[in-house]
Amino acid sequence: MNYPPIFISLIPNLMGGEGHIIPYHISITEATKILGWHHEVVYSPEENLPDLPENWYGELKGNKLEIDANFWYKLKQIKLFSDTIRAFLIDKLVKQKSSQDHIIFIERFIHLQLLALWLSVLFLPKDGLYIWVLYRHNFHQHKTNFFYKLLNKLLKKSVKSNHFKLFSDSELLANSMAKYFEESFTVMPIPHTEFVEKLTNINDNIICWWAGPPREEKGWQIIQQLSKCKTHLADKFILVAAKSADLISLNHGVKVILTEDNLPREKYVSWLAKTDIMLIPYDAIAYQERTSGVFTESIIAGNIPVTMANTWMARELLKFGLDKLIINWDNPQQVWQEINNILDDEEIQIKLKIMQKAYRDFHNLSSFAHQFKINLI
Repeated sequence: MNYPPIFISLIPNLMGGEGHIIPYHISITEATKILGWHHEVVYSPEENLPDLPENWYGELKGNKLEIDANFWYKLKQIKLFSDTIRAFLIDKLVKQKSSQDHIIFIERFIHLQLLALWLSVLFLPKDGLYIWVLYRHNFHQHKTNFFYKLLNKLLKKSVKSNHFKLFSDSELLANSMAKYFEESFTVMPIPHTEFVEKLTNINDNIICWWAGPPREEKGWQIIQQLSKCKTHLADKFILVAAKSADLISLNHGVKVILTEDNLPREKYVSWLAKTDIMLIPYDAIAYQERTSGVFTESIIAGNIPVTMANTWMARELLKFGLDKLIINWDNPQQVWQEINNILDDEEIQIKLKIMQKAYRDFHNLSSFAHQFKINLI
């Protein structure tokens, strides 16, 4: 009798619930249900985390590898992290004497966490053990790129042939990394997307949302300048951002609404439904090949995303002739004027509908599950 595989998400750092880490792995649970697989999540406990599903286990330790510290401290953290991964896997692979396939899936990591993973699996049984690694960042361009290349090779050797797989959610990133790492990549859909029933704004204001906790690489300074800008269009717009962005409404400036930094999923979806314009002035270097979950969700939800040139988001828009949504962010008054012009452009709406359909056809749970299925050899 063939038992269904056990898919184990390994999360080194939940970042306090920031971003799409939690929704992403909840989506994996839904995708594995489609396949009839079993899903478990193992993470490092942190303070102030939201309520997590029952199949999530806070058994990892040593999640301090991303902080600045001396060599000996990091060495201890690597050992602690590796030991707790091994203890969890030994229980699954040895003590329970399971004949099921076990897929270890890791994303949102640095090289030291990959090193700890390799150490943890060195002496584990190889039968039925798979290691799948999802890359989101341009590590091939970092000064530590050699370590990632080496660790990929070591992890590949630690399991049987075809049991090591590399993934990315960006075609651009996958192509670049495949060349540097000399390994093939599978491009994955972004699964935490859902159909959102758009809500009509009662007061006719145009809601412009800068979603998520503030970060410089996401254009924090640009958003601050937009909030301080005095414009004759001020009464038309509402700027929505997280509380810690420290935005202030000025006389003759746009109205500002502040939200929690890490919105519960239902509130996040509610804002998606109300939003007209998604502000995505992300840094062109950081997001040259890297995807944005906010961008993908905004397209599928029917929002209008405005973004920065030479980013992954810009290249996606160009595929559908939506170059007018790639704007110059240097002059705040001009930004508000361009957004106003975009709203009156019927051609943009037509092209966005085409892009929305294409995104819905690819970025969904069924497509996500299918990509996992075809990689299990």
